[in-house]
Amino acid sequence: MTSQQVRLIDVLRVPTVLLTLDSKSLYQIITEARYLSLLGQLKKTCERHEIWQELPLFFQQQLISGFHSFEKQKQSLRFEHHELAKQLNGIIPSWRYIRGSALQLSEVEIFAGRIKNNIDILISESFVDMVLKQLLNNGWRYKYVTDYEETFYCRWSQQTTPLVHKDRRTELAIHYHLLPKTLTHKLQEAPLLHHHTAPNLAYPATLLSPEAMVLHQAIMLFNQVDFHHGLRDIYDLNLQFQHYGQQRLFWHNLIQLHQQIGKDSSLYLALSLCHDLFDLTIPSDMQQFLNQYQSHRVIFWLYKERLTEVMSNAFPKHQNSNYRFAVKSLRFRGRLKRMPIYAIVPHIIKRGVLNLMPHEEDEEIIY
Repeated sequence: MTSQQVRLIDVLRVPTVLLTLDSKSLYQIITEARYLSLLGQLKKTCERHEIWQELPLFFQQQLISGFHSFEKQKQSLRFEHHELAKQLNGIIPSWRYIRGSALQLSEVEIFAGRIKNNIDILISESFVDMVLKQLLNNGWRYKYVTDYEETFYCRWSQQTTPLVHKDRRTELAIHYHLLPKTLTHKLQEAPLLHHHTAPNLAYPATLLSPEAMVLHQAIMLFNQVDFHHGLRDIYDLNLQFQHYGQQRLFWHNLIQLHQQIGKDSSLYLALSLCHDLFDLTIPSDMQQFLNQYQSHRVIFWLYKERLTEVMSNAFPKHQNSNYRFAVKSLRFRGRLKRMPIYAIVPHIIKRGVLNLMPHEEDEEIIY
């Protein structure tokens, strides 16, 4: 492999490859890591593999700046948590942090550097109206979305329209289901909520248990339409498998939980991709359990190349016709998962029309 061929995913798989790169290639890795929100995690990866001191000073400085962004974000999350605790006191006894917020609050060293997009909390659906009323009366407002996006949130999503704080610009996503509505018709989400952890940092809120957190993130990753952060998300899962996999009952609990929620290929896809992309070692009993599912192996065979393409080449410089085909294919699969078939064609047409119009935020509507 020449230095010109090295991409961020190659570095995450074998960090020591950084020691063979020239300055131009190192700058390219920095640019790609920043674009994909992995700059801070790359710093910790280099430290874990004991190559940090051997890296050029300019490279260290860029990674440190990325890690500082994580530290500021984590500090902001703690502040927002205390504000939520004050605002929701007497309204709701507890809530659950999920996704990137949960990783930051878990205080697990291997997750340090992980940047989140917003704050994600899960509350009981019966409390949604009261919580929204309280927050909207105390500095929060609905994020700007088109009327059609609003309809999507109401009809097909598992969360309310996101909120943004008027002064701090923090974005808050309030979920009342762990899974999109169409998936809850096929899968049982209750087992995911059965076990939780309660770190002091999150009180009075809680986090999902390790096996529930892993399985939830896998399901959300492989049933979505947007893979811009796909590399970050699959790397998250790889780190979680590595870390939690050392706990005595993790793999046993993960197998039991997978059986309880219903037939879903996400765990098979997550473990298989982590094995292929990052050389993750899968315990023999876990592999034997996965091998029972012939249909999951077929799905992995069908989508492996496309999943690898979108996760390896999300940086614009690497994108080609194969990447664009993979993105469109996975978006269509995601829509099939998240919407009934009769709604997909009208949805695609409306989305296309909306993307031709100017938006308040410079981003494509991809739901």
